[in-house]
Amino acid sequence: MTLNGVKSGDIVLCDRMGRVFYAIVVQRHERELEVEPIDRRVTYRRVKAREVRGIWRKSRAQNERVVEALRSA
Repeated sequence: MTLNGVKSGDIVLCDRMGRVFYAIVVQRHERELEVEPIDRRVTYRRVKAREVRGIWRKSRAQNERVVEALRSA
């Protein structure tokens, strides 16, 4: 899978050496991601592009609207 458009805060589904887990992207490097697994039992902190099975992008526009609504309230 290509990592174009993946930014920190996005959630990815990873398959590393047969272990499938969800993680939050911390930082993007050239061909790999530095991640923070949601399940604390997983110790992998870096995954390659070929180990990423799915990407759920953080809705940045919606989050900005929520922040503005909270500020005005």
